[in-house]
Amino acid sequence: MNVVLAGYRSWAYTIFKTLTKIDSKIWQIHGLITTKNSERNFQNLGISTLIVNPQELDNQEVIRKLRVFKPDVFLFYGWSWIIPKEIHSKYLCLILHPSPLPKYRGGSPIQNQIIAGERESAVTILQVGEKIDAGEIYSQTPFSLEGTLDVVFARIVKIGAKDTTKVLYAIAENAAKPIPQDESKATIYKRRKPEDSELTIEDFQSKTAKELYNFIRALDDPYPNAYIVCKDGKKLFLRSALIEKKDHI
Repeated sequence: MNVVLAGYRSWAYTIFKTLTKIDSKIWQIHGLITTKNSERNFQNLGISTLIVNPQELDNQEVIRKLRVFKPDVFLFYGWSWIIPKEIHSKYLCLILHPSPLPKYRGGSPIQNQIIAGERESAVTILQVGEKIDAGEIYSQTPFSLEGTLDVVFARIVKIGAKDTTKVLYAIAENAAKPIPQDESKATIYKRRKPEDSELTIEDFQSKTAKELYNFIRALDDPYPNAYIVCKDGKKLFLRSALIEKKDHI
């Protein structure tokens, strides 16, 4: 079974790096797709790489080049663009979505969950379909949302690499049993914009320390940091925060 990787996020790079070190007899990595402005140099993975405009995956010349990889399965991990029907209808395309689907479909799932006060999420591996993040689920493993964003992503990477390996073996052995999502439990969120990171005077007056703390830590790098607009019109960015711990008598 031939696997083609596609990604541009740092956490996807780390998962892919783990996959390249697996010596499997029944599935092999045959190629990689990335973008010009990726967060990491995916070409360092030593795989035959195709650099694409992610909004032109349905271009016939791109499709022709993809066929050279002789793909059976695509892993679109950390991929922020629509995967065209011409690809996901012909090949099994999997994505990794860090939420307990069907909850928190859509963009910015980690940020939206932490800001909403969620303490636990899940690494979900699912099939790409017509609707965004609504395909059948191949794997779902819970993880904690507590701690800094770096710690949260470290958990995602560790679980993601382990679960992806299991899913690939299951598919290659015709043992995978994907599960349909319960549409009645679906929630959908929009991708956050830089202006959504602003904290106002009203926020400081109405939100609790925990809510403000979650807002700030959810928007650490590489995302648009939380900020306040000061008297001189300049933005003061807030990248970390601590909550006062009162001693109990």
